[in-house]
Amino acid sequence: MGIIEGYSRLIIRKIDGSPEAAERLIRIGLKYEGLRLRATKKRGNTPIALNILNRLAIRSVADALAHPEKTVWANIFAPTELLTVFGLKPLSIECFAAFMGGFKTEDHFLRRAEAIGMSDTLCSYHKCFIGAADSGVMRRPLMSLTTTLACDANVNTFRYLERRLGVESFVIDTPFEYTDESLRYVSGQLCSLISRLEEVSGRRFDEDALKAALARENEARALQEEAFALQAAKIYPTSLTLHLFKLFATHVLCGSEGGLGYYRALVEDLKSYPDAEGADKVNILWAQLMPYYQETLKNCLGGDGPYHIVAKDFDFDYGFGSRLDTERPIEALAKKILLNPYNGPFRRRIEAALEMARLLNVEGAIMFCHWGCKQSAGGALEMKSAFDEAGIPLLILDGDGIDKRNDAPGQIKTRAEAFFEMLAAGRRDPGDTGAGGPGGPAPLNGSARRGAKEEGRR
Repeated sequence: MGIIEGYSRLIIRKIDGSPEAAERLIRIGLKYEGLRLRATKKRGNTPIALNILNRLAIRSVADALAHPEKTVWANIFAPTELLTVFGLKPLSIECFAAFMGGFKTEDHFLRRAEAIGMSDTLCSYHKCFIGAADSGVMRRPLMSLTTTLACDANVNTFRYLERRLGVESFVIDTPFEYTDESLRYVSGQLCSLISRLEEVSGRRFDEDALKAALARENEARALQEEAFALQAAKIYPTSLTLHLFKLFATHVLCGSEGGLGYYRALVEDLKSYPDAEGADKVNILWAQLMPYYQETLKNCLGGDGPYHIVAKDFDFDYGFGSRLDTERPIEALAKKILLNPYNGPFRRRIEAALEMARLLNVEGAIMFCHWGCKQSAGGALEMKSAFDEAGIPLLILDGDGIDKRNDAPGQIKTRAEAFFEMLAAGRRDPGDTGAGGPGGPAPLNGSARRGAKEEGRR
């Protein structure tokens, strides 16, 4: 039994009888990993900037757990810039659940949530968070904050936790369309949120501090765009887990010094890596959440292999090249929420993904239909059709970002390897669903892959 598995069992043994001890063990584990990363700086094949990102993510979760009196439970699309201004610590339910998967405790929390009546069709990120909160592993925070956009589980999850645990929830109702009226409506809700944050935090709102946070966010976005353009043209090793961690920089810690520092380091880091020109590299765009534990995808898309995820659709959910108006900060945040491609008709998300694909010169795309995410499952074929028309092969995979019980390793292996083989060989069957099949070709490696690419060019 490995160290992680042993540590996981120790945490699980403590949960029911002493949840406080289980929470301390989780924080100790996070602190140890953070110290280890700081000591190594560049660990193995992990670039320096991604080491910084890793530590940033770990510290974000650890600090939120350690200081519940300053913590706000939030969904991934919540305007966390406002929390930062008030000195509060956002704890993303999606990111926390992913960390519990890393601790290999997610199954215990999922089963606990199901035991208290949660449906097996509920998003496993939400279900894992509910199980952890119900167990007492997380101490009660100041409040919770969510939006209604994208995920139909958001409001239900936070209101359930409000009824069961007494955690006050603040919901930002998000209209589908961007109009002058909807902009005023969301801006008004943000003003109400600010008033409530003043009450629960005991601090006065500082508009200049918010303007400074948005200025940092604008600088980070400019660096982010530069970094992704570089990444598309460089050989830069990464992993599914570290791509997932980018949600901290793009969402949870928007406007923070840490998020800006990561992007500064990333641009400098990328410049030091070799150009991809003439190399055996295929750029991939990822849509939706990432099953970081999935072995086939980890092996195919991690390290120094030829298939590189250069971006995911969550990375630019305010539009490539867009900037926030720092002179009208409340309105700017309202506009950011309303114009998120995940808000409104699914076609907006498709158009945003296609724009990213063209800008970053991707040769293929993968859409992962996470179990419990009705939006993705319902729009997957429409996404594929649009990518087909654009001449970009897209693979649709079904699975679960957290719950390994919903993983289908055999199917994913067959479909993914056939897809990567098709990309490597330069072949494309317009009638194919991108799924491959049991009779599909085996994955190429080494000289065989290079030969297939040359054959495809001929």
